[in-house]
Amino acid sequence: MQLFVNTNYNFIKWRFAAIAFSIVWVLIGLAFYARRGVNWGIDFAGGANVVLRFRDAVPLDRLRADLADASIQQYGKAEDRAVLIRLPMQKREGDYAGLTVARLNRDLNPESATGKVDLNFRGRDQITDLLYTADPDRKGTIDAAKQYYSTIAQNVINKRSELGIFRSIDQATSAPGVTAGMAGVLRDKSFVGSFNVLNQETVGPQVGKELQGKAVWAVILSTLAMGAYLWLRFDVMFGGAAVVCIIHDICVSLAFLGIINGEASLNIVAALLLIVGFSINDTVVMYDRVRENRRKTKTRMPFEDQLNHAMNQTLSRTILTSGSVVIVLIALLLFGGKVIHEFAWILLIGVLAGTYSTITIVPAVAIAWNNVTGRKRDIAGPGSRARVEETPRSEAPTPRKRKAV
Repeated sequence: MQLFVNTNYNFIKWRFAAIAFSIVWVLIGLAFYARRGVNWGIDFAGGANVVLRFRDAVPLDRLRADLADASIQQYGKAEDRAVLIRLPMQKREGDYAGLTVARLNRDLNPESATGKVDLNFRGRDQITDLLYTADPDRKGTIDAAKQYYSTIAQNVINKRSELGIFRSIDQATSAPGVTAGMAGVLRDKSFVGSFNVLNQETVGPQVGKELQGKAVWAVILSTLAMGAYLWLRFDVMFGGAAVVCIIHDICVSLAFLGIINGEASLNIVAALLLIVGFSINDTVVMYDRVRENRRKTKTRMPFEDQLNHAMNQTLSRTILTSGSVVIVLIALLLFGGKVIHEFAWILLIGVLAGTYSTITIVPAVAIAWNNVTGRKRDIAGPGSRARVEETPRSEAPTPRKRKAV
């Protein structure tokens, strides 16, 4: 399938406009970073993330009073009544998120101090112990009895997961397998708390610092590896131009991250590594077409025309490949959810940057390299240069003498 056949667009003439656009874009991103700083995620900065879903309206004032240094924002849709709490880095190691959630449970659920089990907060083991100790179905103290109540407790947890959160004790007692006796125990010795925990994670300061260094080295080494590959496959000029292209695409993507104040996390590092691989893909195809044309072409062609000709030949493939990826990324943005939202955005910007850098930035670097080094890269067909050098234009070939018969 081809969208464009025998095109003759002059991509080379747009290289300076593309360079100017990229410089302005990156400077805008740097201005946002200078103003707001880097929005480090807990993967790199350390700290904790806690996602809570509330039974009733979110008590924002109470949360801000208890967690003065935390960043609290809505998580998901407003009707979900969920919040994301980002806790700042602490200087010591420990279960930062777990300790914070336990403190919120004491403050927001005073009934837990009476010994009752919070069905929105506790897990299967606590509910199992409650039912096993009360033994409403007279199963005794054998192991089979504990397994019996454990199965019912798991059904209660599954029901909670299905609903998101219990809003009344009746929802908990409607779980499969809950008998009338169990329902009575749950009503007397348990309650539905004000929130449940959707997710909690803690990263210590030392781990965050190590992840920062590893992430930077991963991007740098992958970029150099791509440049070395093209150097060995083609030559040093194309390898250097490819490295510049990858650096350009990464800078454009990170500038966008600064503009939207996105969180720098391991997801973003994964997106950058994908951009490195995708960016080099079109560049390799274009370089390979330049090399192939040199072998086939019988007439001279300036280096700029070589690049233009190769890019026009591969234009249909570039649009189909990039277009397919862009469609998938747009679908992720629309339906992928908040967890991968920034990942999809960065990857989308990187794919777009990689596409236009292949037809503008890479040729600009290659042409500049060619001009500085003074290397002759005009195409001449096999043996044509040798024939021209052997036969000077100013001298006519000497006619062959015939022997007299």
